[in-house]
Amino acid sequence: MLALGWERWLSLPWDGVVVHYHEIALKGGNRRPFTQALCRNLRRALALYGVTVRDLFDRVEVTPLQPPPSAKWVGEVTQAAAQVFGVAYAAPMRRLPRQLEEVAAAAAQVYRTVAEAGATFAVRAKRVDKTFPLTSQELEREIWRQVVTMTGATVDLKQPAVELHFRVYADHIALIGPKVVGVGGLPVGVTGRVLTLLSGGIDSAVAAWLIMRRGCFTDFLHFHAFPSADEVRGTKIVSLVERLVQPQGLRVRLLLVPYHAFQVAVLMAKVPAALELALFRRFMVRVANRLAQQRWYQALVTGDNLAQVASQTLENLRALDDASELPIFRPLLTYDKQEIITLAQRIGTYELSLQPYKDCCSLVARHPETRPKLEAVRNAESRLPMDALLERTLSELVVWEIGQESQATAIKESSI
Repeated sequence: MLALGWERWLSLPWDGVVVHYHEIALKGGNRRPFTQALCRNLRRALALYGVTVRDLFDRVEVTPLQPPPSAKWVGEVTQAAAQVFGVAYAAPMRRLPRQLEEVAAAAAQVYRTVAEAGATFAVRAKRVDKTFPLTSQELEREIWRQVVTMTGATVDLKQPAVELHFRVYADHIALIGPKVVGVGGLPVGVTGRVLTLLSGGIDSAVAAWLIMRRGCFTDFLHFHAFPSADEVRGTKIVSLVERLVQPQGLRVRLLLVPYHAFQVAVLMAKVPAALELALFRRFMVRVANRLAQQRWYQALVTGDNLAQVASQTLENLRALDDASELPIFRPLLTYDKQEIITLAQRIGTYELSLQPYKDCCSLVARHPETRPKLEAVRNAESRLPMDALLERTLSELVVWEIGQESQATAIKESSI
């Protein structure tokens, strides 16, 4: 949420952007690896803006390689930094001397610039460095008294129109501009590597976003129904991956495997039509497990939601888990559909997910068994030449790398 009068705030002189975190601060003595990861991810996500990122005691400072920063730089970097996982909020920042007169003058300048005529104000100060002679409350009172003298403004401590925020550090006092609320969570990469099964629907993209927010690095596995993987280019599958990884400055792999070998095998084996979807989902996780052996993924991620559709009953989810050696994470398990849609709209994947696309699951039986017996699923699967089917499917694997490169997204084929 951007503050009212955002453009007025940006017109003020700033030194850079300050980034604060919340959950990372709870790590105590283990905080350092998390802040290092956050700084690394910020450098990648903000690389196009030319930044220096510094890990300080209780925050991260982002400054331009060539100061002073322009209003455009401050605005764009503040908003981009807020989209990096692990960030509680980002805000414009200006360093001031630890002298009351200069701090009060800066406060008056801010008020004159951003406030409407007759607007009330309040000062919020936090004394991080306890050697400063004034307490936080005393500093607040001294600043607002001088601002009142200089501007004639009225103080309202409960519902002010303008809030002026200051933080006292050992070598300076920071003036903090309006906060842009961040996405929170943990920096990508601090909790492990996973593989997300991406369908192109609404749910799996949101599941990937949520697992990344918990600090997991993810690559993406997609089963396509095209004669060639090259036909996936230009579709929403690539756009969804781009939308998920670009705000983090990541480069990930999109692993593309064909559906047709499984389709032929099912037809030849004449398995019960009601079990085709359960078998296909088991086949997908078997492929994913084979890939995990080569790429060291520690878990799989799906967009499953309990009882949302026929394939997501407890019985079907159990049948799916039975086929996997790796744990299967389901971040959306307890969400209702509207909650998922709302989150998809927030992260920018909803409209992409609605684009037309030939999804493999739509080609499988329309009336799947909702409560299949596990033994029946295993028996039906035993009719398939599973080892040969996996080998053939993986022999047609195509891998693309997707992420930021200069000012354009690079997509290139790569060997696994």
